[in-house]
Amino acid sequence: MVREREEYIKFSDGKVLVFEHFFKENFPKFNAFTSRFIDDPYVREDIVQEAFIVVWSKYLKTFDSEVTLQAFMYRTLRNKCLDYIRHEKIKERYSSEHSGEHETNDYLMQSIIDEESRFLIHKAIKTLTPQVQIVIKLHLEGKKNKEIAEEMGITETTVKFHKSVAYRELYKSLEHLLLLVAVVK
Repeated sequence: MVREREEYIKFSDGKVLVFEHFFKENFPKFNAFTSRFIDDPYVREDIVQEAFIVVWSKYLKTFDSEVTLQAFMYRTLRNKCLDYIRHEKIKERYSSEHSGEHETNDYLMQSIIDEESRFLIHKAIKTLTPQVQIVIKLHLEGKKNKEIAEEMGITETTVKFHKSVAYRELYKSLEHLLLLVAVVK
């Protein structure tokens, strides 16, 4: 049974996306993206929520695909961040040394690629078994095999095995990301 019309995002191919699912899955990624522009975590949350409200209020608008929806969100977030920065400059005579860099398309593209990559990597890590997840997360924190083994109470050989499993599975999951990065660069 379909709930209220406002709770769905429609695509031109007839597919629909539950707004709540889109919000919960993407909020952390969009919040991290805004951190490239705004230092204050409360302001970032407000900006991300405002961007979601824009999507929510445009429920009659049909997006071509999820990619165009994502692009719309990134443009909206960027514009809201820049508006905030401009407003702060007026209020506090904020120095313009950072905003010029943030307004470039290269900076925007690199920020999007960085956040999408980070999001996809963490999403892929969540698909690993719990013990392999712990090993790879500790490794990403910079810990050596011996330190990981001691912390987890397993052998170094087991740590190496879990890392090899993680690398193999992450490579399969993220192969398309590697191709995208190669094409973009």
